[in-house]
Formats: sequence, C-alpha cells, structure tokens
Amino acid sequence: EVIEYAKIIKNSSEQAMDLLLNLLEWSRMQTGRMPFVPETVDIVTMVHEACELSEVTARLKNINIQLELPDNLNAFVDKAMVGTILRNLISNAVKYTNSGGLVVVTACMSNNELMVSVRDNGVGISKSMIEKLFRIEESISTKGTQNEKGTGLGLLLCKEFVEKHSGNIRVESEPGKGSTFCFTIPVKASLQDWDNATTVSL
Repeated sequence: EVIEYAKIIKNSSEQAMDLLLNLLEWSRMQTGRMPFVPETVDIVTMVHEACELSEVTARLKNINIQLELPDNLNAFVDKAMVGTILRNLISNAVKYTNSGGLVVVTACMSNNELMVSVRDNGVGISKSMIEKLFRIEESISTKGTQNEKGTGLGLLLCKEFVEKHSGNIRVESEPGKGSTFCFTIPVKASLQDWDNATTVSL
C-alpha cells in the first residue's frame, strides 16, 4: 500500500510540476518576458538531460528510450527554449506509449538545419486530432496509457519556441502504430543572424 500511494503521490507531483512549468513559460512568452538568448550548446547533452527527466516514468512502464545521436552536436539556439521542446516531446512519447514499448530520439545536422525527432510505437493520433494539436483555440489534453494527465500547453509551447528559432515542427502518426514528432531549426552562427530570420508557421 505504501508503494502504491507513493506512486500516486509521485505522479501527482510530476503532473503539478509540468503544469506549473508550462504555465510559467507560456505566460512569459505571451507577455514578452521570456528573452530569446541563443548560445552555442551541445544538443546531445540536452537530449540526455531531457531523457533523464522521463527516466523514472519510462522505467515504471518498462519503456525503452533509445538514443541515436552523434558524439556531439553543437548548435546556436536558445537553451531554455530547446530544453522545453525536448522535455515536452520526450515526456509525451513516454506518456502515450504502452508498457514494454519503445521511444527513439534522433538528432543530426541535415541541409544546414538541426533536425531532432522523437518517435514512439504508442497509441498514435487520429488525423482529426493532429489538426488540432498546435492550435490554442482547440487546445486538447488526452490521458496517457496509464491515465497520466496532460496540460494541453506542451505542444503549443513547442510550436512557439520552434517558430521563435525560424524553424518548423511537424507530426506523423497513425492510431495504434505510434507517432513521430520532428522539428528543424536553421543553423545560425551568431545572434545577428537571427535578426534577419523569418518565422516559419506550421
């Protein structure tokens, strides 16, 4: 009974923390109080850090998180924003994957763009739901495979933050066969390069 209640408390705490983080970041973004400060960071390290946040949940659900990454991958991006993108995409993949499933995270440079994808073999998403995922007026939140609750803000934040980098985010999914979320960010060398960038909408 202690173990069972401990799991409930842990899940509730994580859900509350996710909600608070997403609400804080969303409000800062909407009020212009979240500065865009790109710097050179190692994306590989950031992926590892994001995976660590979902490690306990993945272990409890017996989900294998597989990383397909180079030894290092430097990119000039806003660390806080990209960290939020990775955290949301990876935690979502774990949330909507059944026990014994697989989540694969890949990252590389392709055609002068940073490309990161998070693929799972979970429950998948219907075409009608995909069309609503990134719309604030139709923000949706569905339960995970173990009734985990979402905030409905995570993917909206991902879209906002990717577009802030003049990038693009897309999803491919089929019910019962899993989902793949992929985002690309143009390679920039300095802060001045971002000043002339054009935002790309989904």
